Amino acid sequence: MTFNPKLFGLKNFYLYEIIATTYSLIDDETTIKPNASCMGIRIIDENQLEISPFYGTSTYENLSKNKIITINFIDDVYLYALAALKETKSPIGLKDFPSEYYDFKYIKAYTTDVPYIKKAWGILIGKVLQEFQKTKRDDLGEILIPIFKLNIIFNEKFRESHKLFNRAENLALETIILTTRLKLAKENEDSSLFSKIYEKIIDNIENIQRFGKNKRALKTLELVNKYISFLES
Repeated sequence: MTFNPKLFGLKNFYLYEIIATTYSLIDDETTIKPNASCMGIRIIDENQLEISPFYGTSTYENLSKNKIITINFIDDVYLYALAALKETKSPIGLKDFPSEYYDFKYIKAYTTDVPYIKKAWGILIGKVLQEFQKTKRDDLGEILIPIFKLNIIFNEKFRESHKLFNRAENLALETIILTTRLKLAKENEDSSLFSKIYEKIIDNIENIQRFGKNKRALKTLELVNKYISFLES
């Protein structure tokens, strides 16, 4: 199935925030365990994209082992919060992305069905072509990150999505990302960076509440506030 980026509203080398789904096999490799994570992707030509999961994450481990990943285009900001703030030892009881959001796609030549998020308006399924590394520098320091180059082997558009996140939703998405960075700042015992990120989060929250009653953005804030309260303790 030929992939046309224009049909998905995508341009080469732009960074797009998506939810990526991968999987591991448990129970003697007879049961599929999906995993969802917030990621950024770049289309690098009409049939390839790049994605950079951090070392040690489930996305990295699953992609390294199984070589396949689903790119889910989502227009519900609350799902990004669920994907970003889940963790094995979750202080808010969010250990996994809720199973009711998953569905599975049969791909010819694969013995295992590939998980995707059924609320996605479109999906791309990629197969690893190459893995390499690059150095990333930000407020948290300098780290080495892996980059996977993927061939797009399947694509499907379930519905049209002309929705653009409004300002409240954009701020909510930014706040989700800042919250994950706030956790890293605490783990690194960087009190100065923690305070800087925290102040930005509080500013975003105040603006989101001021912009109006966007239900999904406000629901996202409830989850973020709950999570942050544990980081402050």
